Amino acid sequence: MKKLLLTAAFALCLCFAANAQDENVTENPAEINDGKTLTLDELKAQRATLLALSKSEDYLDKLAKVDKLQAPKETGIAGLDALTATAAKLVDQMKTTRGSIPQFYASITGQTMDGNPATSAAAVQPDQLVALSKMFVTMGVDLVKSSKELLTMPGEIKSAGVMKAMKALKSMAYIKNAFVALKQEISFNAKMTQNLIATNKAMNPEKSK
Repeated sequence: MKKLLLTAAFALCLCFAANAQDENVTENPAEINDGKTLTLDELKAQRATLLALSKSEDYLDKLAKVDKLQAPKETGIAGLDALTATAAKLVDQMKTTRGSIPQFYASITGQTMDGNPATSAAAVQPDQLVALSKMFVTMGVDLVKSSKELLTMPGEIKSAGVMKAMKALKSMAYIKNAFVALKQEISFNAKMTQNLIATNKAMNPEKSK
């Protein structure tokens, strides 16, 4: 019976791993390689595209799912528990920074992200935006590293025994769902932050020298 349960648990873990491989994060979602200098009109159009993405059903659905996630208890499988902790840390970090983008957006553009006049936006300093951008890059690095490590988990789970393998199913599902949402949100936040940095420079060329 135990062998049957272990086989079933391992098969499910392999399924999670296969799905993870299909969605494996191989490149940092916060890295933006396009060094082209955009005009204010082009930057405005780029922001409109990003805003449309952030209001799409798929984007909002992934956010809703990750917000409902609760990190499972430790399984006793060291590698898996470490990945779960990393995923939980990144999710919490992302949640705490969600208020920064709307605040900086309003300060620089004079509008809220819903298109209304921003009446009480505090001034933002360029170094604040740069620090935020660097944080997203660091989060992306952690996500890529953890995504690669996730692919090795089935082997570690198989050797852990039946009870631990059964607990591992919740952790694998949690990590997979967290990584999918993190990839999307890190990418959006990084692109919007870079846009706001470029917009601020274009609007204040003397201060950027």
